[in-house]
Amino acid sequence: MKTEWRLARQTHSKICLPLEQFAEKALLIVEKHLSNLSTGAVSQQVEQQARQLLDTLKWQDLFLTTACASGDSVAWESFRRQYQSAIHATALKVSANSGEAADLSDTLLTDLFLPQGAAKGESKIAQYHGLGSLEGWIKVVIHRMAIDRIRLQRRNVSMEELEVELPSTSSHSRVEEPIEGRDIQRARQMVSRCLITALEQLSPQERLVLNLYYLEGVNLKGIGQCLKAHESTASRLIDRLKTRLQKAVSKQLQEKFKVKRNEVSHLIDLAQGHLEIDLKRILSQ
Repeated sequence: MKTEWRLARQTHSKICLPLEQFAEKALLIVEKHLSNLSTGAVSQQVEQQARQLLDTLKWQDLFLTTACASGDSVAWESFRRQYQSAIHATALKVSANSGEAADLSDTLLTDLFLPQGAAKGESKIAQYHGLGSLEGWIKVVIHRMAIDRIRLQRRNVSMEELEVELPSTSSHSRVEEPIEGRDIQRARQMVSRCLITALEQLSPQERLVLNLYYLEGVNLKGIGQCLKAHESTASRLIDRLKTRLQKAVSKQLQEKFKVKRNEVSHLIDLAQGHLEIDLKRILSQ
């Protein structure tokens, strides 16, 4: 934990976030996703699950949002500079015009800043739990806000058009619900099925390379030695395989699940933080 905190501080050198506060946030995430931690004795299996969960967290993003949630003005300015353009670009995609997009962007920033509950006094950005990229999380929040606005304005827009970005569009869905809930679960299921099909199209050697890299933890130098090639060659090969898998998954989503081409990236954003885990699981089968 201390190592992750130190590395995050190096990236966000002007932001002051105590180690204790950072560790407390991480502990809350573990407790939420591994409820059996709070039952007393912690088994070795649970400890392993906790370590695996912590290994998947986006620590630098979590450091930034935790500092923002604590009211650090420097962190908020850093967040605004880093994500304002992505927020506006996403808002444009789900808005009728630039004015509506600007209003949606401003509303999001206000919602992220202000406390959401009188009892807890917690801002919306505190709901980010590091499971997936912060940018992907922001995109999901914007799409939820857009859907809520459509409902409030009673526009004659089919919810099916937005179902891919946010599969859970029932009347009970709220922006305040944890982002890593049913929406991400459905996205993971769809993307994982497409990923299995994409992996089946690779050669045995290509699957071996992915096995070594993702499952066995072999570094690029070691993979290069196995291939009798330079580690830069191994790096380029892995990058090409990632690109091929991404294109194959995109094609499968469009053909198998009838996802519109311009909606594919949003669906993958929902599952993005979990794809590496799924890749390891699929390769180990």
